[in-house]
Amino acid sequence: MRFQPFGRHLHNQIVIPLLAVSLCVAIVATVVGVFILQGLIEDWVGGNAEQAASTVRANLTDVARRLQLDAKLVSEQAAVKSGVEKGDWGAVERALATIRASIDVDDILLLDDKGVLAARVGALPLDIGSKPLSTDFERYAQMDMNYTTIMQLAGSDVIAAVRRITFETPTGLRTYTVVATRAITSEFLGANFRGTAAVVGFCDASGTPRARYVDRVAAGRPDRAMTDAEYDSLTAAISRVTPGIDDALGHPDTTVMFRVDGVDQQYAVRATRVTFTDDATAGVAHVALDPTGAVSYVFIVMSNAVAEDAGNATIGLITFWSVVAVLLLTGLGTIIARQVSAPLTTLSDSARRVAEGDFTARVEMQGMNEVAELAESFNSMTESLQERTETLTKKVLELATLYEMSRALGSTLDLDVLLDSVLDSALRIFNVDSGYVMLREKATGGLDLRAWRGMSGVRPDDRAVRSSMSEWVVRQGRPLIFNPPQDENAEEHVDSVTGALAALCVPLVSGEGVIGSISVGSRDRSYRFSSDDVRLLSTIANHVTIAIGNIELFLSLQEAYLATVRSLAAAVDAKDPYTRGHSDRVALYAKAIAERLELSGEQCTALEMAAYLHDIGKIGIREAILLKPGKLDAEEMGQMRHHPLIGANILRPVAFPWPIAPVVRHHHEHYDGQGYPAGLKGEEIPLLARILTVADAYEAMTADRPYRSGRDEEEAIEELHRCEGTHFDPRVVAVFVEALSEMEDQAAVRRARAVEEIQPEEARAIFVAICDGMFASFRRLGGPRLAANLEAKLEAWFREGTMPYSIHNGHLAVEWDKAGAAEQQLEDMREVIRRVSAGMEATAGRSLVDHFYDESVSALSDRMRYLALALDLFERM
Repeated sequence: MRFQPFGRHLHNQIVIPLLAVSLCVAIVATVVGVFILQGLIEDWVGGNAEQAASTVRANLTDVARRLQLDAKLVSEQAAVKSGVEKGDWGAVERALATIRASIDVDDILLLDDKGVLAARVGALPLDIGSKPLSTDFERYAQMDMNYTTIMQLAGSDVIAAVRRITFETPTGLRTYTVVATRAITSEFLGANFRGTAAVVGFCDASGTPRARYVDRVAAGRPDRAMTDAEYDSLTAAISRVTPGIDDALGHPDTTVMFRVDGVDQQYAVRATRVTFTDDATAGVAHVALDPTGAVSYVFIVMSNAVAEDAGNATIGLITFWSVVAVLLLTGLGTIIARQVSAPLTTLSDSARRVAEGDFTARVEMQGMNEVAELAESFNSMTESLQERTETLTKKVLELATLYEMSRALGSTLDLDVLLDSVLDSALRIFNVDSGYVMLREKATGGLDLRAWRGMSGVRPDDRAVRSSMSEWVVRQGRPLIFNPPQDENAEEHVDSVTGALAALCVPLVSGEGVIGSISVGSRDRSYRFSSDDVRLLSTIANHVTIAIGNIELFLSLQEAYLATVRSLAAAVDAKDPYTRGHSDRVALYAKAIAERLELSGEQCTALEMAAYLHDIGKIGIREAILLKPGKLDAEEMGQMRHHPLIGANILRPVAFPWPIAPVVRHHHEHYDGQGYPAGLKGEEIPLLARILTVADAYEAMTADRPYRSGRDEEEAIEELHRCEGTHFDPRVVAVFVEALSEMEDQAAVRRARAVEEIQPEEARAIFVAICDGMFASFRRLGGPRLAANLEAKLEAWFREGTMPYSIHNGHLAVEWDKAGAAEQQLEDMREVIRRVSAGMEATAGRSLVDHFYDESVSALSDRMRYLALALDLFERM
């Protein structure tokens, strides 16, 4: 498109309308600017008035607070109390006068329980024996509280702090009321609010000004204080209900502008109601005080001279610069009309399209002038913006998803939940339909599919996992990309797990090596992964690796805590052979109850820890009491009842991440409040302590003691039901009975399923691993000499029984082809572990043998641990 030079006619058509529009814009801008400025000025003045009102209100509240403290001081004076008790009112008034001289009050009144003035000091003209407050004082005397209010006494407005006290008099106990007051006068307002505003005034509920203070400096203009005539005019205006003050009182907490005859400036007035937070009479019309006494207002008058001067100056500047702008726009319009108005219109339309998000806008303009070069630059810019916007949009999506993923990584310690969340985020970032995360098992080195998407909910089998691209990535420690070939006849690589045609897999690399992989893929043949995608997925993989490490670290720390707690529990149980394993069984029962109640993971862990440590306080009980073969007498039982507090005191300095000490402290409380040590009742007892009480009682009833045999399960459950509501929480008892039945059913099903599922090779591997683990733990604790002695004894036993077992350097070897049938092998395994346990128990004690076994089982994989429990190879005492 070629643009011809403008003619004079076109110049007039453009310049004259531009001049007219410029004038209109300047006028409108000036009017709007003045209007906005006026609003800003009023807002500024209103803000100053509001701040001043808040200051006055806060100062009055502070005066009221100090008055209440002064009234309290008066009520606590020994001289006042002595005088009242003796009936010596002269002594009381002398004491009050002494106190008044040392505190900032105007009057102190002492009223008896009938509201009669018994003693006073100060300037108020009140007679002894009068009722200064009201005639209906009996209802007021029933308000058994201390408060501060505003009232009228003897025609004067005062801030009064009212405080009730009781004295022992010759006629018995009598209640008196101390009233400490500050008179609200012009002097009071000036002393407290000088410099706050031009005028600070006080009105009663009818709006009648009662006191005011005028600050000549604040009420004047910026360059001078008020003249005497102006001062007289302003004073006269605020001494009556003027329109400005009347409007402010009619609309409290609203700033009202008004003028005063004889004063050349505008003022802003704001009224606010004065109430105190402890004022029992505020807004209550039926109290014994004057119904209007608690409804009072202060009003603030602010000078508007500074704002008016600034507004006038600003209006002048706006007018001046509006004229200048009109002249400049006229000249500039002439130049634009002569040279580039039409091309710029085209460019403006295109720029508007770009601003609206249409980056396909282009300007087609021929020529060699600057406007054509500008059009060419504009086209280059829009092309670059289009490309960069697409890239930026993708990056923003990536960053937003990465941010969301980072929050998810730090918000959970559940590995499966974390992996599911990360995989969902990765699929959103890459806009693909399938993916999975695999982790390497530390025990076997195989890959375990932990999270997957896009496979119709069907879990891939082990064959697909072994032939997947993750197998190669984990083995090589490098990323791998499958992109569909351009040629449809060419060979395609398809991921065996997801069936994706385009797939990207990167390793999860930690300080210990490759721990797994994360893969994403698409079944769309046109999808392509790039090197940037490899970088992005590797970044996600790094975050995942760190999160997995954090979870493993937390779990190891939690396991260390648990191991320490179990060791402490074993130390306690070791003091008494009859309570050996007691804490383990209590922990098992308590955890079953907690899971049945659907408590949080934190609560379950805290309860398990407390169960292991609930009897740690028995360390502080004499062994003669603990091991007594009969029932304890009253004194011994009293000593035994100290162990919950001893235990809580032992645990108090330990920085457990769970609240364990309160559970230990209260696990012997009874639901009816008859327990110990605190005699808590019902819901006052912590829930975890109520659970532990039931678990501890059941285990104690079913366990053998030196002086009795343990009850069977039915008798113990019957006893729990008999004592529910007295000793035990009925809800916890009901849940425990259900959990106990479920535990037995699960154990039976687990054993039956193990017999069906377990392979002979798995049973043999579990047996050997447990034996080797127990020998390793025994060797670490007792040293090589004790371990060698035990091995020699076991070897001799194996030879005597012609059993196909041998042991050397802590490792058990078995000739399985000579071991007999599967049932015989299982019985032999149990007998061998019994012999190993007996040999270790003779040297280390039974509690440590249990610990050795638990360590060995905990080192197994999840499946092997499950099968070990089902095989029931180890018999706990």
